[in-house]
Amino acid sequence: MRMRLTFMLCATVLLMLGCDEAFSPKGPFEQKVAVFGILSNGTDTQYVRVIKTYDPSGYNPYEITQDQVIQGATVSVSQGGTIVRYRQTTVPRANTNRFSDNILAYVAYPYKIRTGKLHMLTVETPSDGMVSASIVVPDTGYLKLLDPMMLSLSRVANGTADDLGVQAFVSPLTYGVMIRFFIDYDTLQNSTWVRVRSEVPKFVIVQDDSTQFFVYPKLLKRTSTPGLPGTLQVEGSQFSIAGYKAKLNQLRAQYGNGVWFRRVLFVLTQVDRNLYVYYNIANGYQDAISIRTDMPDWTNINGGLGVFGAMVTDSVYYDIPD
Repeated sequence: MRMRLTFMLCATVLLMLGCDEAFSPKGPFEQKVAVFGILSNGTDTQYVRVIKTYDPSGYNPYEITQDQVIQGATVSVSQGGTIVRYRQTTVPRANTNRFSDNILAYVAYPYKIRTGKLHMLTVETPSDGMVSASIVVPDTGYLKLLDPMMLSLSRVANGTADDLGVQAFVSPLTYGVMIRFFIDYDTLQNSTWVRVRSEVPKFVIVQDDSTQFFVYPKLLKRTSTPGLPGTLQVEGSQFSIAGYKAKLNQLRAQYGNGVWFRRVLFVLTQVDRNLYVYYNIANGYQDAISIRTDMPDWTNINGGLGVFGAMVTDSVYYDIPD
């Protein structure tokens, strides 16, 4: 016992003597290539961004106001025996609060990806070597509205319509799923009918003062059961009839008699594991409650940082009954 107490005392003294250095939240910096690319079947134009990491002098990364882009990189995506090479381009920047110049990116056009297939990304930079990544794009999905008559304007008005149930079948390769609901309508603008699209909320929250808050779908982890051959059936998704009615009333209040409801659109979005994990890490602590300021490092870029993922969308239209 005496020897144990002596050892603990010595250890405590050594620990106290070793605390002379001031604490710093910054670890050693290692510059790496960061790659961001999302393959989508919803477009024939695919983009990849290639930048380099940076070390701000202080602790605020937003003090860097010059985009750390890498020019002259060789970017390509291969699928089977086909290799698609990207070219350097610039894209207008929507938000110029931090970076004032246009976005430098690498683009492949026309390029339609193949669902259900392995795609391999290779990026070779002039001074930082080569990085790579590989993904399997989810297969196409299928969705349907269980009872299209619930869309009827007259049934919504007289209160005989029920919530809208949507059934979806997704690829076993899918990790994240989102189902969105849109309404297409014509509006009279300068004596011309113009087709417009607006998203319908999943449900609506009404406060005591009758203020309405629309709540829209989010990307969620797939939970499913066996479905059609080669697919999985996603557990039922419901859109409240109150949310649908609130959106119709909002548009009527906005346009008066100058609106003509035409059809609705349901969109199924599937994402692969890489995009799902990255999305959740990037958005996991962006709320009003959490005080956590760090984020775990996660990447599927071999030799670098960033994410290479896939997003597959499928849709179905329904006419709106009177």
